[in-house]
Amino acid sequence: MKTEEIIDRLRNPQKYRKEAVSSRPHSTEEIEIVTSQTHNTSIVLAFFIALGVLGMAAAILLITLHTKNRAEDLSTSLNPEQLQGLSSNTEFDPRKIVTYVNINELGEGSDRVPTVEELGSTIPIISRYNYQAITAENYGVIGAAPWALSSNVEANLKDVDLLRYLLNRPEVANAFVQRPDVVPLLADPQLLGSFAQDNTSLQAFFTSPLVQHISDNEDLVMAFSKSRLMSTLLTSKAVKFYRDRPEEFARIIHASPVLAPLTKNPHIRKAVQENFYLKSIATQLLDNVAPAPVKPVAKARPVEIMDEIEDEEEEEAEG
Repeated sequence: MKTEEIIDRLRNPQKYRKEAVSSRPHSTEEIEIVTSQTHNTSIVLAFFIALGVLGMAAAILLITLHTKNRAEDLSTSLNPEQLQGLSSNTEFDPRKIVTYVNINELGEGSDRVPTVEELGSTIPIISRYNYQAITAENYGVIGAAPWALSSNVEANLKDVDLLRYLLNRPEVANAFVQRPDVVPLLADPQLLGSFAQDNTSLQAFFTSPLVQHISDNEDLVMAFSKSRLMSTLLTSKAVKFYRDRPEEFARIIHASPVLAPLTKNPHIRKAVQENFYLKSIATQLLDNVAPAPVKPVAKARPVEIMDEIEDEEEEEAEG
């Protein structure tokens, strides 16, 4: 060993100890300690990751439950401005429109058949959270597409205000009465009368769970009865033909084994009696009873009136 190296070792002994330790091979015990420490660190890290995942899952669950509660408790989930949009003031007033609507028949080869394929694969479903965001075009789709209106009604049976809003949308009513399967019925009184005597079709419709549920609920029946959609149907050419002939209208109803029992339903009776277009003929339609003839009041002749006046004056003078 050189003299300079000896002097350097004496001056910096710690430096040469570190070099000696680093150059010495590790023992088995030291390797196991290092491995154990690394394993423990991995376990701790995995625990915290699992804890974070569980925390995120709990947060998502709480948010979901909160959203569900808000959806069920509509009074707290909507602000006052949204509730005003669903108020009964938006009901359609049938007295402000003409009492006759002429629906033109579609010509042959028309491309207005609203098949689901042409309208898209998704039918819009209205709710309290999207009714203001749905476009006028999509409200038209609800009225035009097969099954769309019934699907929306079925989805909102517990929300009468929302159904009233839907049935009063002009896009829904106008699109519905322009459906190819509806236009001929509303344009031809004879065809409508034949349909009213098709007991098989009527039975399938009125015995469906959806229609039965509506018939058993007074609020739902009244929502339909006072809607723009119902008023548009009642003012169509074919229906107005029978409204102007209540005897024939009543005969068709009471001759049908499907329609006649409906006249005993208290909710339907109330709806007919209060409907703007039907209340004047409600007795005939519901009970098949013609209204009592109004006796003409005989007009007094001028001479008889003068005699009565003179008699009254004489009685007053004597009194």
